[in-house]
Amino acid sequence: MNDVASTRAEAHDHIQRLREARGIKGDYNDISNGVLVSSLNEALNLLSDQLYTTPTHFFLELIQNADDNTYPSGAVPRLHLSLYRKVGKEIFRSDCNEIGFTFRQLDALTRIGKSTKQAADGCKGYIGEKGIGFKSVFKVADVVRIASGCYEFELNRRNTIGMMLPIPCNFPSDDRIKNHTQFLLELKRNEDYRQIRGDLKRLGSETLIFLRKLKQLDVSINGERKTYELRTDNWNSNFGGETATISETTDQQTKKTKYMIERQTVADLPPDPRREAVATSEVVVAFAVKDRITPIVKPR
Repeated sequence: MNDVASTRAEAHDHIQRLREARGIKGDYNDISNGVLVSSLNEALNLLSDQLYTTPTHFFLELIQNADDNTYPSGAVPRLHLSLYRKVGKEIFRSDCNEIGFTFRQLDALTRIGKSTKQAADGCKGYIGEKGIGFKSVFKVADVVRIASGCYEFELNRRNTIGMMLPIPCNFPSDDRIKNHTQFLLELKRNEDYRQIRGDLKRLGSETLIFLRKLKQLDVSINGERKTYELRTDNWNSNFGGETATISETTDQQTKKTKYMIERQTVADLPPDPRREAVATSEVVVAFAVKDRITPIVKPR
């Protein structure tokens, strides 16, 4: 079996094979509700509800996942997070211009605790390493629709172990963006919509500094769009070291902020089964500055 589906039919076959590997054959609604399955379903519900205290943590997981993605050569890695109302529904959607899922990534996304993230040269980056965090999306949505490459499917919490069992379905055509991996959530509660809106507005542009790949982050709330773009300079002679510049663009204006960056690698980390093959970690500190000797001080 190819690891990357090249047609919708092949993608459908991948999903069916994945379901069969988990003991589910035949009709998508024909799932035994024995003790083991029932217990797993209850554990999944408990996990998605109590994994994090705030319902909005899920979009940080989506940012982290986007930073792990593989991007086409020459493309600027970017992620667009949008919140909007459509035909009486409240929608959260993420769009990423990565190359698309492999079968292994599809499998990891719908499993518990499995991940395709590997430590590069024994070095730990800035993000979590467990795919388990994706389950936090079900704190705010019962149904998550996903499109990536030739894969189009949904995960439905209302079905027995539905968070683990993808069902092929067409992604809404009005929302589909070619050559993007997309997640679409129909929010369960207006309260979640309001909290997501507030947290998106407070999402700091500095987030980009501490990511490895993402260079552009777009945030849209009911059509009002803000774009953050990151430019780095490994050696800026005017500042005597590494700098980063973040451009924050709205419809009215563009504001630029420069940061001085300091990095320190911590070596010989003690073995930890939760972080296999990770021996070092990098600590990064960023200071907003006007010039080499004048910091920008903001209330927190």
